[in-house]
Amino acid sequence: YCEIDFPRSGERFRPVFAEPLELLVAGSVAEVPEILARVEAHALAGCWAVGFVAYESAGAFDAALATHDPVAGLPPAMFAVYRGMAPVARRRGDWMCGAWRDISGRERCYAGVAAIRKGIADGDFYQVNYTTRLRAPFRGDSLAFFDALRASQASAWCAYLDFGRWQICSVSPELFFHWQDDDGAGRALISRPMKGTAARSDDPQKDSAAAISLRQSAKECAENLMIVDL
Repeated sequence: YCEIDFPRSGERFRPVFAEPLELLVAGSVAEVPEILARVEAHALAGCWAVGFVAYESAGAFDAALATHDPVAGLPPAMFAVYRGMAPVARRRGDWMCGAWRDISGRERCYAGVAAIRKGIADGDFYQVNYTTRLRAPFRGDSLAFFDALRASQASAWCAYLDFGRWQICSVSPELFFHWQDDDGAGRALISRPMKGTAARSDDPQKDSAAAISLRQSAKECAENLMIVDL
């Protein structure tokens, strides 16, 4: 069962999917390209494919990309294939989430940041997204929890994936990329990052001032260059 929610043509697009035709699961990182090829074939045949590729699958595309060990039991890639959208969404229940706890610890965080700063100074890299993993006790309906997450990010790109053992709630303020094919008229790869950008205003003068500030800010220009490179 999957729900998607994202802006399209000035409105929210909220398709619901249930009863998949097929579940495509990569048993190893090496199988990820094959899974994605099958996903593309289904999409070209007019089906919907909803799923994820884990960060730890980076090596499937470039052997030089080293990763940490994957989450135990989580497939490197998993997609559900649907013939069409479901007529109704699933009913919601109650949920409870306890306090979140950073499992990496303060000392490990400090050591990681210090290593990043040294690597940037040495010229090894110029951007690192430092992340950590949080845990919290949870019980109840994960779909209702997803509703609360997307309500807190009203303009976000959101997805809820229920693959049995794994439920994924994704709420992102950024669009990584959207591949648009206009029936042969042309193709466009669209990205809507937050880095190197500023909020729009109803006041043209404020918009102009924000644009000037972005162009004059070394930090904002650097972040914009980084995300475009990525």
